[in-house]
Amino acid sequence: MIRCLLLAFMFLPICGLAGEPARTVTATGHSEIRVAPDKVILKFAVETLNENLNMAKQANDQIVTKALDLVKELGVSANTIKTDHLKIEPIYKGHKSHATGFEGYRVTSSIVIESHDVSLVNQLLTSLLEAGVNRVTNINYSSNDYRSLRDKAMLLALDAAKEKAQAMAEHLGLKIGSPVSIKEGASPNYRSASNSMLREPAISDWASGPVAPGELSISSSVTVVFELVD
Repeated sequence: MIRCLLLAFMFLPICGLAGEPARTVTATGHSEIRVAPDKVILKFAVETLNENLNMAKQANDQIVTKALDLVKELGVSANTIKTDHLKIEPIYKGHKSHATGFEGYRVTSSIVIESHDVSLVNQLLTSLLEAGVNRVTNINYSSNDYRSLRDKAMLLALDAAKEKAQAMAEHLGLKIGSPVSIKEGASPNYRSASNSMLREPAISDWASGPVAPGELSISSSVTVVFELVD
């Protein structure tokens, strides 16, 4: 008798044990915040070439020194200026595998400047050009309040997801209950609406006209699963 009862229990429908499947609704919310930048990071480089290594290095040092002096005259603090890297390499005429002769030593100094006055960008570029700088690697605008703006964008995305879920549920004569799961999308996007560089142009490309900072865009995406209730 006991064995029969055990066998009967084993073959009970699983849905009867687990209960009815939960009813849920899934909604994804998106948000975007656009703000004016309050910080700029400018990366530039000085390249010199000479058959004599010492002369190539001396010429490079002179240009870098003059450029930094002019930058400091604009009010940029010395502690926000740093050397990114120094590179010295021999250059040969023609292709590397078919070099036809030694051309000289190329010395490249890369400098990074950070300023909290974004209005200085065009003046900085002019000063660098006057000093003899021949490369601007990147101009990147950012915000000191990025973290708080990122969190704000995330909360706005949550609100949007909830509103969408409520609208769908109400259209079907239901309501939403507690959230079952919350999933953030890819890392919040943070980009400059202008001046996103994919190449390394000569400084004359920048100096041909004013460089506008544009706006920063901080976006977020959140997916939420809510219970459905009568």
